[in-house]
Amino acid sequence: MKRILLPLVLALAAVSLLAVSCDNISSLVNPYKDTLQCQLEGNTLTCQTFAYTHTYTLNEGEEVTTVEFTHFPDNEAEFKAVQEKLLGNSRPGTLALCLFSFEMYRRDRKVGEKCLKLCNLSANATITLSRISQKFPSNRFEKSEDPYVQPYLVATYLKGATEANRYKPDQPYVLTITYNDNPNLLQGEYSSTYQGRIYYYNVSWNGDGQRNADVLVPDDGSLVMVHGCANLVLGVPSVTGWEDELQ
Repeated sequence: MKRILLPLVLALAAVSLLAVSCDNISSLVNPYKDTLQCQLEGNTLTCQTFAYTHTYTLNEGEEVTTVEFTHFPDNEAEFKAVQEKLLGNSRPGTLALCLFSFEMYRRDRKVGEKCLKLCNLSANATITLSRISQKFPSNRFEKSEDPYVQPYLVATYLKGATEANRYKPDQPYVLTITYNDNPNLLQGEYSSTYQGRIYYYNVSWNGDGQRNADVLVPDDGSLVMVHGCANLVLGVPSVTGWEDELQ
């Protein structure tokens, strides 16, 4: 019996050693497999994992701001990194984050809802979630004949995307946000409810159109938050044959 057990024990030990060795080799070959690393250089943030590299660039001006990016954030962790390291302290940049969260909601409702709440005041988040839940299919790949359901909503805000070309944007993607110079608006008006100042902007869409939204800059120096974005959820001209190629 001992002669039979000894080879069996040795064989099991060899298998175990081989498994450990393979794990070690795997960790050496791909030590950052599941680790998100985001590095800010100047006004460009690069987010990397083993699987992808995404870049985001904020070109902020007094009147016109552009946010150029290669991909929408892949998950909540990446969204937080983009918010905290690049866009979250910028008024127009925060409106870009809001549109990011819309698109993330279209792809995954649970993830998108979390991200939307990260960049919107709570009252506005509740209203906005109710509205976008009706604008998008229940999942990214579901088809709907209802013209009110418009999966291409966020695509219409990207540079180059127009009704004429079925909302096909240029790449890398660009969002253009301009300071709203409407004299009837009180820029920097104080909100005692939210303890901060409100600023108004226009977001370009469908080529040469503009839609307004506003943000709140808190007194305590925390991240800028979206105060109102109802117009960003309004319906857009319907198109057929839209190709969902957004990255």
